Amino acid sequence: MSRKLLFLFLFLPILGTAQISSIQQKELSALNNYLHFSNESTHGLLTAHRLLETFNQKVNKYVDLESKQLNFYSNADLPADIFEDPEHWFYDVSPYTWYDRSMMGGKILPPATAGQLRKEMDKMKAIITRVNAIRFDLEGLTKEEDLKERKNLALIYKTLEEVVTLYDDYNAAKKRLKKAIQKRYAALNIVNDNKELGNIIAIHENIRAFLEGVRVEDDNNLTALIQHLKNNLTTAKSFNITDRNYQNVLQKAQAFADVAQKYLGNTGFPLTYRLYGRGYYYYNMEMVAKFNRYGSGLVKDLNEWVISKNYPALVQLEEPHFFKVIYPKKEVPKVAKVETIKPSGIPQKLGDRAVVIKQNQITVAPGTITIEVYDHQLADGDVISLNYNGHWILKDYQLRRRARKMTLPLKPGNENYLILHAVNMGTKPPNTATLSYTYNGERKSIVMESNLNESEMIKINVEE
Repeated sequence: MSRKLLFLFLFLPILGTAQISSIQQKELSALNNYLHFSNESTHGLLTAHRLLETFNQKVNKYVDLESKQLNFYSNADLPADIFEDPEHWFYDVSPYTWYDRSMMGGKILPPATAGQLRKEMDKMKAIITRVNAIRFDLEGLTKEEDLKERKNLALIYKTLEEVVTLYDDYNAAKKRLKKAIQKRYAALNIVNDNKELGNIIAIHENIRAFLEGVRVEDDNNLTALIQHLKNNLTTAKSFNITDRNYQNVLQKAQAFADVAQKYLGNTGFPLTYRLYGRGYYYYNMEMVAKFNRYGSGLVKDLNEWVISKNYPALVQLEEPHFFKVIYPKKEVPKVAKVETIKPSGIPQKLGDRAVVIKQNQITVAPGTITIEVYDHQLADGDVISLNYNGHWILKDYQLRRRARKMTLPLKPGNENYLILHAVNMGTKPPNTATLSYTYNGERKSIVMESNLNESEMIKINVEE
């Protein structure tokens, strides 16, 4: 278990009852408006997520991949704007209304804080607006006649890939919004000493951190997180609080722990999600539903309990879904062109940059190699291009914590190589990428590093 994780759970701030000034209360209310905007936007993105999965399944029927209907509603069953909802189908207060309230309330915050929060909230609003528009774009492109046009199929998959980026970008903006809010809340110096609240917020954090690990396919610390959750649940029960909302939080947290154990135990999942994978199914279908406000989620009960007790605390956040595109075999953007390119030797330069080898070559089995590339430790905006045997297999791609997978044909008897070409330096230079692969049943990872003067190469040795 990492020292950072240990610190998180040993020293999580304990919040609770406190007397606060009217100015502190006004700022706290203003900060919570932003969090309400995030939570309701996350709720709307769920509805869009289900609909976009349906479009993906529909178009696959017209190519060569089996398609199982996952959802049974269409645009006609939903408001024209999922996030506005004037008839209150989904919200007591819609995301756009919370946006307006945040703009008004932000006037009492320090200008620097208000500016930063508005910047992130504007990004989130632009994303949900675009997601809502895409549902109608895809509806037009997935009409039966249009699907017979191959160019329309390509456009549909390109649009669906845009959705992947939008959901990831929304999650990143939500994190930055939360961090800025927590910083301002700390500056308010609200002193609390309520152990019950501190413990129940720790339960929320246990689950949030577990969800993050599943989302980015990083199983490190997940077992430890569930043990922390169980310990905190035991502590929460020892307080003997009979409040209905409080008890709901504990019951739903236990339900989450049960599902998490199934995930850690590699328990199977429905065949309808076979193509999406175990992590996608458990995160989007099982886990988030036990955390967020819709369905049986605990966050709503937690926030209602905090409000009913008049605790001067921040609203706790829900976690958004992530999206994945399922491709028919004929539509998968494979790197087939690589097979026609025989490397003529290891290059010394790539463009105007020197090619350097900083570590030993890797060894793989003959045939193909499936690699996963993702940002090393922290997604800090690194943009890369990847060159394989003289062919660009990624161009101007922004690394994320969730891996991008590619299957590459290996050339026996030739020198295979990958070159990491930095497009920028991100916010924390140098540009670093983790590359994972499997050899002899064991998952291995290497970290590659490049800058604007040098591009790192890794040689790939094919065993005989």
